[in-house]
Amino acid sequence: MTKILLSYIFILGLMGCASREEPVDYLNQNLPGATPVIFAPDIVSLKGRFEHGISFTPDTRQLAFGILNPSDFSGSIFYSEKTSGKWTTPEIFKSLENKSVFLPYFTPDGESLLYAQSIADTNNLYVTDIWRVKQENGGWGVPKKMHVPINSTSREANASMTYDGSLYFSSNRNCQGIENCSTADLFYSTMEDKTYQSAKGVSELNSPNDEESVFISPNEDYILFCRYTDDNSFVDLYISYRDYHKQWTPAVALDAPINSKDWDRRPFVSIDNKFLFFTRLQIGEKGLTESDIYWTNTSKVFKPFVFHPLEDITVPLGEKFTLTLPSDYFKDIDNGNLVLDCNHDQFDWLTFDNKNMTLSGVPAYEGHFELTFTAVDEFMNRTEDSISISVTK
Repeated sequence: MTKILLSYIFILGLMGCASREEPVDYLNQNLPGATPVIFAPDIVSLKGRFEHGISFTPDTRQLAFGILNPSDFSGSIFYSEKTSGKWTTPEIFKSLENKSVFLPYFTPDGESLLYAQSIADTNNLYVTDIWRVKQENGGWGVPKKMHVPINSTSREANASMTYDGSLYFSSNRNCQGIENCSTADLFYSTMEDKTYQSAKGVSELNSPNDEESVFISPNEDYILFCRYTDDNSFVDLYISYRDYHKQWTPAVALDAPINSKDWDRRPFVSIDNKFLFFTRLQIGEKGLTESDIYWTNTSKVFKPFVFHPLEDITVPLGEKFTLTLPSDYFKDIDNGNLVLDCNHDQFDWLTFDNKNMTLSGVPAYEGHFELTFTAVDEFMNRTEDSISISVTK
């Protein structure tokens, strides 16, 4: 037993040495604050070149990003890797050279690259589908188009995957049979017995506007996507969280300065949830004028959210009651130490113990009372949730 323990400690020591010798870095860039900045200027984001969409492998030793050709809207994917402690100069991804490809995304296991590819059909119209290429024997295998139900006769765009293999993607398949319809929606498909099941729309998040550029967290606990908001802010990034009942919370637009008056799209979050990458497009009277990849830390991306919703309660007049709230009432993706409070001081008969998560009192008045809970994280992000207390005879 002692030998096993010593071996385990020795392995941990080696892991510690490795991490000290080669810390995680993102192309040797200085880490950003809460205000987005252009990522890797003059390396990834070049003036006058139209970059869009970036992805890193979980070990942050490989990256891929897209380049758009505005003359014919074809695309290419560039690739870089870290070898012997140094990043290679980003170059066209050899496995997909001479193909019109877009929106690369490394799967959470780091073994595959998902991307979209456009091919002209017999009517010279472009059909866009989701493809996949796997890393094999130290190199890259043969690219393969994903089968039905992921792809369809409609247009499929970017895709993102969870640890268990569920695939989230955007498609305009809901437009089939509808004239002059091109609206994209969000879909997902689960994996069972190594086979993807029928694709379903993410009904809580789809709207009459476009939803696309989807990023699903590997744990499937939050989702980022872009939506056409209005003619003032155009396309913005939205976030939704998955609650205790496996339902998606109402989507909320990220705050400025992440969202801007330009087109903010193509989100990607580092595996440790510390950094958000996204694409910002500038569009003028003559069309696309600039497209760069930005990044920011996630201090203003993730906010407390209602994970375990409370139901309205009814209590008897003049009788003492105690209600224990779930410890996971609120959650935060990047913060486990939330400060919870409520407006109980507005009611002289009500007490809230935020340490033990109990609500108690002896109702002195008959009627309906709204109680508002507030959760605050270390970055002073706050979220409110209200329930109704009905006091009856």
